[in-house]
Amino acid sequence: MQVLIVADSFKESLTAQAVAQAIADGITSIDANCEPQCIPFSDGGEGALTVLKNEANGRLETCTTVDALGRPINAQYFRFSGGDKAWIELSQAAGLAQIEPALRDPKITSTFGTGIQIKDAIDKGCKEIILGIGGSATNDAGAGIFQALGGQLLDKNELPLARGGAALKAIDKIIFPTHLKHLQWHIACDVDNPLLGANGATAIYGPQKGASKQDIEQLENALAHLAGYFENQFERNIAGLKGGGAAGGTAAGMVGFFEAELSPGFQLLAEMIELEKAIENADLIITAEGKLDQQSLHGKVPVGVARLAKKHQKPCIGLAGAIEGPFAPLYEVGFSGLFSLQQKPMSLEASKENAFELLRETAARVFHFYKKLS
Repeated sequence: MQVLIVADSFKESLTAQAVAQAIADGITSIDANCEPQCIPFSDGGEGALTVLKNEANGRLETCTTVDALGRPINAQYFRFSGGDKAWIELSQAAGLAQIEPALRDPKITSTFGTGIQIKDAIDKGCKEIILGIGGSATNDAGAGIFQALGGQLLDKNELPLARGGAALKAIDKIIFPTHLKHLQWHIACDVDNPLLGANGATAIYGPQKGASKQDIEQLENALAHLAGYFENQFERNIAGLKGGGAAGGTAAGMVGFFEAELSPGFQLLAEMIELEKAIENADLIITAEGKLDQQSLHGKVPVGVARLAKKHQKPCIGLAGAIEGPFAPLYEVGFSGLFSLQQKPMSLEASKENAFELLRETAARVFHFYKKLS
């Protein structure tokens, strides 16, 4: 029996690799002759570099850049074989995890470091840039990327703007770099949030990046000013983009600054590693993430896997730390069964601490049951 494990990470608990390994250990505890194929996966944001390193043709490049506060760091990106295409993971240089909680401030944090990574890739011959967004510490609509690549953001006195989301309120003039017109841009984006409003970049994600209520109002006004500028000067409606609010408005900003194309991150990554072929060749697919609910229907890894499994009429089992209904929509996309790791009442902290063993045991029980039915 060919078992395929396609696992996302359990945030603040297990990496995608650890999740896949726990499931594989559970399966082999039931059938030592079974050799599951493990593909730790990502929805195109954090973790994509690991997927590409393990499954795609190319190599990781390291460059000197800065984090979201401008502090020097080294960060990686993936350059595909052939050398003319790169996958940049925004969280590598502009990630929230790199900024200490007490220092998080989306008024001043910037995507400038991600722009330095992109410039490094361009200097090495890349003509196609795929930007995986997610896990950002920023709310600058990708303005830092634009600045790092030679774009100019000027105030009414024609002075350069400072980096960060708050400075966007002062934009009076944008000067585009002319040497980047040959580039193809793809933004791997898997959220539906617009740039502005109650469900927008600032209101939904600003607080976790350190924004106070006062900061949120200031940052919202700054993004609205930027969106108005693009609408009035270039007839680019970035405020109305589905998913434009991703990564502090980076998705919308990249469309405005570079006329980039927004694409589903799961789909982009799946195509690059030929995930569908692996699913077609498997007898059973098991997928997992920390939580399965209605939000999972919007681009999350397990649902993407389930849809491909359904396309090829393969059984697909979903495992998660928590599963919230209604369940019918989840079954409709392709899941054959959904199983939570919880075995008894326990706190969230205890569940996270014991996630590997809970996952291993759940996988073992589910696989034993599946074998009896096969």
